[in-house]
Amino acid sequence: MGKRYLLIVTGLLLLSWGCRKELTFQPSSVDLRFSEDTIFLDTVFTTIGSSTRTLVVKNPTDENLLISNIRLGRGQSSLYRLNVDGASTKNANDVELLANDSMYIFIEVTADVSSQTDPLYLDSIIFNTGGNLQNVQLVTLAQDAHFYYPNQTIEINRDPLPPLIIPVRVLDCNDIWQNDKPHVVYGLAIVDENCSLTIEAGAQVHFHSGSGMFVGSNATLLIDPTNVGDIETNPVLIQGDRLEPLYEEIPGQWGHWLFGGVGIFIGQESFGNTINNCIIKNANIGLRADSTGASNVNLTIKNSIIKNNSRVGLYGGFANIEAENLVLSNNGLYSFFALGGNYQFRHCTFANYWTQSSRNSPSIGLTNFFETPSGDKAIRDLENAYFGNCIVYGNNQSEFGVGALSGGKMNYQFVNGLMRLEKNPEDNSYDVNDPDFFLDCILNQDPNFVDDYGGDYQLDTLSPAINAGNTADGALVPLDILKFVRSGVPDIGAYERQE
Repeated sequence: MGKRYLLIVTGLLLLSWGCRKELTFQPSSVDLRFSEDTIFLDTVFTTIGSSTRTLVVKNPTDENLLISNIRLGRGQSSLYRLNVDGASTKNANDVELLANDSMYIFIEVTADVSSQTDPLYLDSIIFNTGGNLQNVQLVTLAQDAHFYYPNQTIEINRDPLPPLIIPVRVLDCNDIWQNDKPHVVYGLAIVDENCSLTIEAGAQVHFHSGSGMFVGSNATLLIDPTNVGDIETNPVLIQGDRLEPLYEEIPGQWGHWLFGGVGIFIGQESFGNTINNCIIKNANIGLRADSTGASNVNLTIKNSIIKNNSRVGLYGGFANIEAENLVLSNNGLYSFFALGGNYQFRHCTFANYWTQSSRNSPSIGLTNFFETPSGDKAIRDLENAYFGNCIVYGNNQSEFGVGALSGGKMNYQFVNGLMRLEKNPEDNSYDVNDPDFFLDCILNQDPNFVDDYGGDYQLDTLSPAINAGNTADGALVPLDILKFVRSGVPDIGAYERQE
């Protein structure tokens, strides 16, 4: 009985399926609807593909539609690529689209500007629905560039593990990167021993994801060494190689994995490095300087901005750094972290309004020790860290922290600073009333930046930092980051208020 019942039910189902109306798609002169009438793709470098853009195409009718043809206006020679209904193509015929349904077309481009007379590359996607022609414009800007690909490997012994093989690009000795067209780095670029790299004012340097630069022993990095650039109109710009607006302020886009995500690493025994009028942004760790001879200056950095790095803006590993008119802003952990060393900061602005994730660390973190691979702590003296006429502020309750190991030097001083910090930290790591550490500082008063979360750290009219600096440091740094003359009694921070 059960078997007979099953046969009857099966027969009825087959009958019902056989009677079901098949879907039909007819070409019809219909105006499709598009999510955009123009698709702007990235500004791209020669041979580097863009990110993917999406066009949504909607059938506004109650009838199933057969789109006769979807093609690129330039045909098979177009530099654009389409993915229509899951298939990569430049010309698709008889594309089905259900009533009141939508489809997605994915668009990419790889530019070859060597064959173009105009770097603005244009095309269109043409839709033919029953003889009705519609089009969506495609626009991208292509740039030629200098490319630096790995040309050899280095081997790091990890006995008993297999050696680590790392592709690198050893740069030409005493090379000069001009500002004629962008410079794009793939992998780890090395300024070799006893060599230098000079980057001219106004040059643009782009690092591919996972890429970085290492300045070796007795090597030197010189960025706008003659100080002819300008941070507003002619800076050296160092960032990732994704140029579309979406990536303009995305942190963590570059930095080499070998050094824990450091973008530019000035290694031990590299001295006399100079950075002027430079913006370094969107790395994991923007800039790191190390040295075993911290009595010599590793790095002098002036009139520059290091911002929007996912971990640390400037990292000093027992280094000797002199900084003037430096803005360190919006970094995921620290804007400046020092593991021992010697540091001089004058008229600098540490402004950390990081919003990408939670941040528990302060803008400035100072330590006098490091942990060995075995977990022990070893002294690394903070011999001197001087902050004159500096702003240290942000969206944390305290933007300064100390990690001190007994028996090691922990010498630092803020003079005429404007700072946000706990007046009496529970761990007693510092005493705000001790003039050896904090002299004539303004504590926990909002500096009244023009736009703190928007990244404009010039001073508004009511800022308590105006005319609150000391004249000694002002005389040593007579021009601000924009190269305006400071007043007799200077403002605190990198910017001098202009009336």
